[in-house]
Amino acid sequence: MSEYRHIGKVRRRQDGRAIVTGKAVYCDDIKIPNVLYMKVLRCPYPHAEIVSIDTSKAEAMPGVKSVMTYKNAPAWKTGVPAHRPVMDQHLRFTGDVVATVSAVSNDIAEEALELIEVEYKQLTPVYDVEEAIKPGAPEVYRAEDNIESKGYHYENNCLPPGSYFEGNDPPFYYIREGDVEKGFEESDVVVEGKVSYDKPSFPGAPEVPFIAARWEDDSHVTVWASSQGPNMVAKPLGLTIGAHISTITPNVGGSYGNKDSLSYTSMLVVAASKVAGSAVKFNMTKEEHLLTYERRLSNKFIGKIGVKKDGMIHAIKGDWLVSTGVGSELTQGQVAEGLGELNLVLNQTPNWDVTAKVVVSNLTPVGIARGFGGQELKSCALHLLNRALKQIDMDPVTVFKKNFCKAGDEYYWRTGHKYSNPVIDYTKCFDVAAEKFGWYQKWKGWGKPTRVEGNKAYGVGFSLHSSGDPQSDETFAYVRLENDQVTVHCVISECGNGERLAIAKVAAEVLNVPMEAVTVVQADNGTNPADFGLAGSRGTITGGAAVGRAAAEARKKLLEEAAPVMGCSPEELDTKDMMIFKKDDPSNRIPWLRICPLYYSITGTGGIEGDFNHNNCVMIFVEVEVDLDTGLVKVVDVLGASDVGQIVNPIELKMQFEGGLGSAGLDTAQLEAHVLDPVLGRIMTHNLIDYKWRPFNELPHFDTSILESQFPTAHPFGAIGIGEITGAGGPPAVLMAIENAIGGAEINEYPATPDRILKALGKA
Repeated sequence: MSEYRHIGKVRRRQDGRAIVTGKAVYCDDIKIPNVLYMKVLRCPYPHAEIVSIDTSKAEAMPGVKSVMTYKNAPAWKTGVPAHRPVMDQHLRFTGDVVATVSAVSNDIAEEALELIEVEYKQLTPVYDVEEAIKPGAPEVYRAEDNIESKGYHYENNCLPPGSYFEGNDPPFYYIREGDVEKGFEESDVVVEGKVSYDKPSFPGAPEVPFIAARWEDDSHVTVWASSQGPNMVAKPLGLTIGAHISTITPNVGGSYGNKDSLSYTSMLVVAASKVAGSAVKFNMTKEEHLLTYERRLSNKFIGKIGVKKDGMIHAIKGDWLVSTGVGSELTQGQVAEGLGELNLVLNQTPNWDVTAKVVVSNLTPVGIARGFGGQELKSCALHLLNRALKQIDMDPVTVFKKNFCKAGDEYYWRTGHKYSNPVIDYTKCFDVAAEKFGWYQKWKGWGKPTRVEGNKAYGVGFSLHSSGDPQSDETFAYVRLENDQVTVHCVISECGNGERLAIAKVAAEVLNVPMEAVTVVQADNGTNPADFGLAGSRGTITGGAAVGRAAAEARKKLLEEAAPVMGCSPEELDTKDMMIFKKDDPSNRIPWLRICPLYYSITGTGGIEGDFNHNNCVMIFVEVEVDLDTGLVKVVDVLGASDVGQIVNPIELKMQFEGGLGSAGLDTAQLEAHVLDPVLGRIMTHNLIDYKWRPFNELPHFDTSILESQFPTAHPFGAIGIGEITGAGGPPAVLMAIENAIGGAEINEYPATPDRILKALGKA
C-alpha cells in the first residue's frame, strides 16, 4: 500500500473552524442590495380549484412591492417532462402555491398574506398509487396540461417514462430479458406478493432550502442557492426560463441529495423576482420544509420471484409502482437508476420482466434524495425474495454473494444500456465483513431469533446497495499556481460530506505542498468550469480526477518553465513545499516565486468525461432488539462494509457510514415516515417533534469493515467514493432482522412500527 502525505490522513478542513465558530457564510448571510422578502400563501386542501382570488388589499399594504398569482406568473413549467407550473388555478396538494408576496420585510410579507381573499372549490383527492391508476380515479393533471415526452403521453395519472439520462435512446423504465415464465417453471421455489414502502420520508437536511434571485437584464439571472450542485440549478432552470443562470453557492450545510437542483423552488423565486422587478429571497420555514418541499419517492412492488435450490435467483417479474406526488423533479431518472441498482444486486438472474410506472397523486412532490430510487425498490423486492430464501434455507449473505455483480459482469444502468465493470470486485468484502460482524455465529436461520431474554427477542439481518454512478458524467477543473499558492477551481459546494477537503488533498498530494497552501474557490458556475455536481457518490472519483489532472498539468508546466533557469531538463526536476530542486542534488533548488513572481499564473486544466463502468457497494449487517410486549424495536448493532479503493478522508468516511442511519436511510425500516391525515390531505408530521427521528442518546453501536484495494479508477489514487449509498441497504436488513427476532411472522410494509409488529404477532 502506497504511503501518501495527505491522502488517507486526517487533515483539518479548511472551512472547519469557521463552521463550528459560526463565522461561515451561508446563503441567508449574504447581503443583497434592495432585496425583497418572499412569503407564500399555500392551499389548505389536497385537491382544489381557485374560484376567485382578490389580492388588492395585500397589494395596497405599505411595504408590499408585488403579489404573484396564477394570473400574472410566467408560463414556465418544471419537472420531467415539464408538467409542474409556477402557479396554477388547479391546486394539487395541501401546501400548493396559491400566491406569493414580495415585500421589504418578512413581517410585512406575512401580514399581507392574511389580506389575500381566496374562494376554493374542493375536488376529490387520490393518494395511493394503486388507486390513482384505476379507471375513473381523480385526475391530478388533465389533457389540457399537454404532458408528453418522446411520443409518450400522460395517462391514468402516470407520467410519461424517460429522463434526459437516455439522450436519444428509448426511455429506460423496464428490464425484460430471457423468458420469465420459463424461468419460473425451472425454479425450485417461486414466491409472489406485494411489499409496500409507501410512507414517504423526509430526507433530513437540517438547514432549510434557500433561494434568492436577481434579474441582471432580460436574459441573465443571478441565483443564490443552498444547493450541492450549482450547475444542477443553473442548467435545467436556464432551459426552463430561456435565460443564462449564474448560481452562487456558499456553505450549504446538510443536503443528502435533497437540495441538489431545487428545481421548483428556484423557478418560483426567479418568477417572483421577474414580477417584482427586484431581487427576491426566500428562506423556507422548517414547517414548509417538512410539509411542502420535495420528499423521497415511495413505492409498492407487486411481483413474483423464482429461486433455485443452490441460491441462484432465476426469475423476477413485477410492477414497480412509484409514487411521485404532484411532481417529478427527476423521478424517471430515479426509476432508471433503481432498475440498474436492482440489476447489480440480482446480477446473475437470467430472466426479467420488471416494469415501472411513475404515478402522480395529491401528495407532496418527490425530488432527489440519497439512494436515488434504488433503495425503495430493493427494500420491497429483496424483502419479497426473503420468502423464497426461507424455503431453500440459505442465509442471505451467501445468496447475495452468489448473485451480486462481479468484475467483468454486465449490468444495466440509467441509459438503458449494459455496462461492464472490468476490475472492481466485492467478493472479499462479503467474507471479511461477515467475519467481523460475527454473522455466522449470530445467524440461527430464517424466522429464528439470535437469542431471547425475557420479553426481549434479538434478530439479525443483512442487505446491500450498489450504484453504477461513481465515475459518471463530466467534470472539469483548473488549478492555478500563483506565487507560492495553489488555487483550485472545481464547482464543488460544502454540503456536509467533505468533498472540498478531498479535492484540496488531491491537489496538495500531486503538487507535494502543505494543505495550507491550497485554496478551493467558492462554488459557483461563473468562475468554475462545468461539473454535473455532487450526486450519485460521483464527486470522489470525478472531482479527484479532474483536479488531479489539472494539478499534474500545472506541475508539468512549472517544471518546464523552471528547467531553463536551472540549466537542465524538466525530467530532472522535482518539487516539494513550493521549492523546485534537482532530483540528484536536492540542495540545488529555487522557490516557486522565481518562476511565479507577483502577477504571474501557471494554469493546469483537467477533465473527465465519465462512464458507468464502475460500481460501488455498501453492505449492512444489523442486529435488533424487539420488545415482544410493546412491539418497540431498537437497533442495537450495525456494521457497514465496503471496499473504497483508497480512503481519502478517514473521519468523513466514518461520518458517511454513521450518517446513513437517518437521512431517509436505515431508520425508515422502523422509525421514520410521514403521517398523512387522509381527510385533510395534510402531512401531520410537519415539525421535528412529530416527525420521529432517532435521538443521539439512542444511537446503536456502529462498526465498519473497510477494505482498500486501490482499484484503477480515474481517481489519481484509486479511490471509489460511497457517499450516498451508506445507509441505503439498511431498511431491508432491519426488516429482515425484525422478522427473525419475532419468530418469522411476516411484515410486508415499511416502517415496521410497534402496532404492525404486534399485529404480526397476533397481539393487536
